Amino acid sequence: MAAAINSSFSPSLTLSKTLNSTPKTLGSSLWVGFRPIRFLRPIRSSGGGTAAGARMVSSAPSIETPFPSLDFDTSVFKKEKVTLAGHDEYIVRGGRDLFHLLPDAFKGIKQIGVIGWGSQGPAQAQNLRDSLTEAKSDIVVKIGLRKGSSSFNEARAAGFTEENGTLGDIWETVSGSDLLLLLISDAAQADNYEKIFSHMKPNSILGLSHGFLLGHLQSAGLDFPENISVIAVCPKGMGPSVRRLYVQGKEVNGAGINSSFAVHQDVDGRATDVALGWSVALGSPFTFATTLEQEYKSDIFGERGILLGAVHGIVEALFRRYTENGMSEELAYKNTVECVTGIVSRTISKKGMLSVYNSLSEGGKKEFNAAYCASYYPCMDILYECYEDVACGNEIRSVVLAGRRFYEKEGFLHSQWEKLIRVGCGKLVREFVLPGLQGIWDLCIRLLLGFMWL
Repeated sequence: MAAAINSSFSPSLTLSKTLNSTPKTLGSSLWVGFRPIRFLRPIRSSGGGTAAGARMVSSAPSIETPFPSLDFDTSVFKKEKVTLAGHDEYIVRGGRDLFHLLPDAFKGIKQIGVIGWGSQGPAQAQNLRDSLTEAKSDIVVKIGLRKGSSSFNEARAAGFTEENGTLGDIWETVSGSDLLLLLISDAAQADNYEKIFSHMKPNSILGLSHGFLLGHLQSAGLDFPENISVIAVCPKGMGPSVRRLYVQGKEVNGAGINSSFAVHQDVDGRATDVALGWSVALGSPFTFATTLEQEYKSDIFGERGILLGAVHGIVEALFRRYTENGMSEELAYKNTVECVTGIVSRTISKKGMLSVYNSLSEGGKKEFNAAYCASYYPCMDILYECYEDVACGNEIRSVVLAGRRFYEKEGFLHSQWEKLIRVGCGKLVREFVLPGLQGIWDLCIRLLLGFMWL
C-alpha cells in the first residue's frame, strides 16, 4: 500500500507530479502500483489430471507474490530486450516478412480450431488463415460452432465452409484440433470447460485470449489438465480492429494490434514458439510477455476500475448533480454522456490525457487540481478494494454467479437488462435520446468504444 501512496500519482503541489503516471512495464501491468494482500495460487499436485476434466489443487493465501520473470526462449523468432522504467523485458517484433517462419513455429500442428464467432473469433480466424496461406502452409484453420448457431452463415461469408473442412460442429472441432483457440464468452467458458477439456487431444494446446478461465479454476480450487499445454495471446484491442488493421497493413509489411502472450503450461517444449507464431500470424507489431494470472487481474481490474465501473459512476454522479442543481435532463445528458464519449474520448485518443488538462482555462485548471487532490485518496481506497476482490477470486465468483442468474444459454434476458438501465441517466436515455432496447445497446457500445483507449 505504501508504494501506491508514495507513487507519483499522489496529490502534489506541483502539477507535473500530479499528472505523471506510476512507472510500469509492459508485462508487469498493475504489479508496480498495487500489491494485493491475498492471492489464490495454483499448487501443482501429483496424481490425477487427464483430459476428462480439471484437476483439484490446494489453494494457499500469500501475503505477497514475487515479481515473476518475463524472460522467454524462442528457437524461431528474434527476441529483443527493451528497458522500461528500470526493468528489462523482452519483445518480438512482428511483420509480414516473418510469415515464412510460421510453419516452424507451428511444427506438429495440422489443425487450428477456433471456437466462437463473437468479437475476437472472426478476426483471429481470418488473420491466421490468411497468414498461413501466405506462408504456403497446409495447416487448416477450422471454425467450431454449436449446431443451429446463426453464426454459421457469417462464417461461410468469411470463406469457411463445411465442404472444405474449415467449418463444423464445436465438439468435432475441439477433438480434431492440435491448437484450440477458445474465444467464447467468459460465462460460456465457466459453464463448458469440463466438457471442452474432456474432448481435447492429449498433448494438444489450449489457446486463450483472456485469462478469465484460469481465475475461475483457481477460485474453485482447480487447474488445467496436466496433459495439455496452455498459452495465451491477448490482442490489446477489439476483434474488428485486429482484422481491419491486418488488412490495411498488407501493403506496408504489416500493421495491427499489439499483443501480450503467456505460457501457463508447457508439456512438450513447443508452447512459447506456438504462442509467438500465433501472435505474429495475427499481425501484432509487438508481442510482449506476461502471465495468464497477470492478464486476467489487470484486465478485470481495468474494467471494474475504469472502462466500466468508473465511466458509469462518473456519468451517473455528474448527471444527478447537474439535475439536482436545476439543469434540465437533456442538457445534463449532453454534459455527461455525450461529453465523455465524444470530445473527451477523442481528445485522449488522439492527443493524450495531458491535452485534456491543457485545454482548460486557468480557472478550470485550478478546479481540476483541487478536485484531483480531494478525490485521490478515496478513489485509491476504492480501486485497491476492487483489485483485491479480483486478486482473491471474489470478483470472478460473483461474475459467474451473475451470469447464471441473468443469462440464458442462448442470450441475455431482456427483463434483467431492463432492470439494469432503470436508473438516472439510463432512464433518460430511453425516454429522450435512443428509445427502445436496441437504442440502449447502441449507446453502451458507443460508451465502451469511446473509452477503450483510456
